[in-house]
Amino acid sequence: MDFSILHGFVTGVLVLLILSLYREWVNPALSFFLVVLIFLIGGMLTPAEALQGLGNPQLIVIFLLMLVTAGLRELLGSNFFTRLFRPGLSPRAFLLRLMVSVSSVSAFLNNTPIVAFLIPYVREWAARKGVPASRYLIPLSYATILGGMITVVGTSTNLILAGLMTSHGLPMPSFTDFMYLGLLVTVVGWIYLYFIGYHLLPENRSQLDAVKENRTEYIVEIMVYEKSPLVGKTVKEAGLRNLRELFLAEIVRGEEVISPVKPDEVLQANDLLFFSGNTRAISRLVQAHEGLRFPQQPVSGVFHFVEAVVPANSDLIGKRIRDSDFRRRFNASIIAIHRNGKKVAGRIGETVLAGGDFLLLLTNEQTPKFTTHDNLYFVSRPEQYNGLKPGVKWIIATSCILLLIAGIIGLLNLFTASLLALSIFILSGVMTYERIRKNLDFSLLVVLVSSLAIATALEKTGTANVIADAILRASSSADPRTGLVVLFAATILLTAIVTNPAAVSMMFPVAVSLAERLHINPLPYCIAIAFAASGDFMTPIGYQTNLMVYGPGGYTFRDFVRVGTPLTIIYSLLCIGFIVWYYQL
Repeated sequence: MDFSILHGFVTGVLVLLILSLYREWVNPALSFFLVVLIFLIGGMLTPAEALQGLGNPQLIVIFLLMLVTAGLRELLGSNFFTRLFRPGLSPRAFLLRLMVSVSSVSAFLNNTPIVAFLIPYVREWAARKGVPASRYLIPLSYATILGGMITVVGTSTNLILAGLMTSHGLPMPSFTDFMYLGLLVTVVGWIYLYFIGYHLLPENRSQLDAVKENRTEYIVEIMVYEKSPLVGKTVKEAGLRNLRELFLAEIVRGEEVISPVKPDEVLQANDLLFFSGNTRAISRLVQAHEGLRFPQQPVSGVFHFVEAVVPANSDLIGKRIRDSDFRRRFNASIIAIHRNGKKVAGRIGETVLAGGDFLLLLTNEQTPKFTTHDNLYFVSRPEQYNGLKPGVKWIIATSCILLLIAGIIGLLNLFTASLLALSIFILSGVMTYERIRKNLDFSLLVVLVSSLAIATALEKTGTANVIADAILRASSSADPRTGLVVLFAATILLTAIVTNPAAVSMMFPVAVSLAERLHINPLPYCIAIAFAASGDFMTPIGYQTNLMVYGPGGYTFRDFVRVGTPLTIIYSLLCIGFIVWYYQL
């Protein structure tokens, strides 16, 4: 097919989308929405085509499964992992048990909340044993990615593929299309990480420990002395709001701890004010504000340090902290930001947040009230639901897991099975309206619906056919095996710089067009792009779980390249070889 102006326009828009996602010009949901809007205005999509994803059962199943996962997390809490984190285990034995456990769970539950749930437990175990948590957090992420490929419900990538195939009139893949290859790459992944990857992982120190040991580098205290002219004034009236290099993070007033500090908080005599930011500027602040003094004997504040990660789909991405209403939304103050393993310099309020940013927060709560907020993952132990007896909890949890298995193997429709499991949680009181609201990710909904619409535009405009022709020319043959290799490699490269749902959505019409040109069943090519889209081990940005462990592990981009490149090569060879053999290409 000849390359027309229309194809050039659609391809150009897609390139801009990829650049926007990679450079984080705006948050991902807005990037996808703008692309769909451009296609709507240009006539490449109709309103019905743009919104067709809302009626796709597989897309709805993704959100049902997210809520079911949240319900299981509420029920099982820490007790489920008591044996997993026994202090008597050796470091290597713990690594193996961790990988086997999380891969098994990830086959049935959404892997993103599993990683969020386990990060604090892994770090606590590592601290007790005196070993760096950085030896375990990348394997935690990789094991959930691999385990998620065992079933259609293990990752959103597989469910999106199933939805795309259904909407295009193709037969749904059976559970064996994922299970055999998923088990193969998972077991081989364990072997690689146990014998080779473990030695490639860095030994990084916890950022939180560094803050606690060097608190004066992050927080400095001053006092409002008796008869100070600031007594009786609000924080705003005293000129302690919107400071150039500092912000007021906490006030200690006798036994009371005030954090975060509101602008209308009235200062009192002997208040201890704790400032964060460029603490070297504190002397200039004391000189400029009559009524403030350094305390003769520094008194430690009642600090509750909390760590959090900005996920890839957060609406905080691309916003300055001062414009994000951060303190009110999360009831916490940012005292430091780490990006790519390094502390971000400059004024905190002027910093523009990016996906994967690791935030050190100061809060008056040891467990923040938004432990499962979709715009910020708190690295803290979740509270366990205690409204039911232990025996009843296990009965409910087992029933829901059996329902999911029935949906996976086809005894029940997957949508029905997920809905029944969620209904059990709601009727038992485990999932309330408030918990459901907190666990629903509107940004992810926009990304998924937009991804399906973009896939439709690629097919409708013929751009998918043009890309398929380019792949055939690049492979220099009409051999299905060569086409498979080029398609897999292209998807792997794409998912390294965009999200995996976006990668599988963009490559699906290309895979179908390529199969049609080669006169073969499109199923093996569809399975190939699903595994390739989830096979990002070389970067922290292509998969949500990699992004989540990026900051807590103190990793750099190079760490993922060093550990993930050999695994990516092994994974790709296994996937391509198995697909060629299993589907007799």
